[in-house]
Parts: sequence; C-alpha cells; structure tokens
Amino acid sequence: MRYALPQPYRDLEHTADVGVAVEGASAEEALARLVLAYAALLAGGGPVGPGRDEPFTVSARSYPEIAVALLRELLFRFATERLVPAACEVVRLDARGAEVTVALGPYDPERHAEGLDLKAVTRHAARFEQADGGWRAQVVFDI
Repeated sequence: MRYALPQPYRDLEHTADVGVAVEGASAEEALARLVLAYAALLAGGGPVGPGRDEPFTVSARSYPEIAVALLRELLFRFATERLVPAACEVVRLDARGAEVTVALGPYDPERHAEGLDLKAVTRHAARFEQADGGWRAQVVFDI
C-alpha cells in the first residue's frame, strides 16, 4: 500500500534533538509513516510536490536498524539533491531488511521554510516493535 503526506505522528520530547513516533496496523505501515514523519519535519508541514519514484534497499539485523538505515539514506538524498519524500510504499520488510519505493519531490525553500535542519538520524532511542495489536516505531534526529 502506498502512503502519502500527511500522515499522523507524535513529537517525542527530547532536550537537544527532535524525535517522532508513529503507529501502524502493520510493520510496513509503521515504516512508511516513519518516512513521512521525517518528510514532514523537513518540509515544515508544507506540501511536497510530485516527484519521481525511487527504489531503496536496506539491510540490517533488526527493525530499528532498518528504519535508521532507510532514514539515513533519505537524509543523504536530501543533503545531496534536496529531495523530500512525498509518498512511500514498503514493498518488502522483514527482520533482515527492506525494499521501499519512495516518491521524492523537490525541496522548496519558500514553501518549506518552517522545516527543520536535520543533521543526522540517531540510533539513540530508536524503537520498532509490535504493540497493542499493531506496530510502533520511533526515531530521534540530531538538529
């Protein structure tokens, strides 16, 4: 299933950084919402124009590591090409990795002026687990 902005997320209280927490009925939905929460932080809630679909494949040893690795890839794309996720579809997700298709749109300094300057995706406090019949995920970003 393809998820697009906006998607619900919660801000995590953190003294020096910014964090987000999401919930999903499935692990795939939680990962897609985590990607889109990251996008909402970058774009300051402003709309992200239509973009091109790009495949991402990440390997890791656990769901939290998968989420951090994917978000790091997306932050690299933002830093090098100024591209922001507009939509996300998780094609495959298991405990060893993920294949994800992300629609990346251009960052607009005027439309996204309220966005945060994210410096890094941290492993600190990263969570991705089953809870209450669904999935919860969270991550903290350095700002």
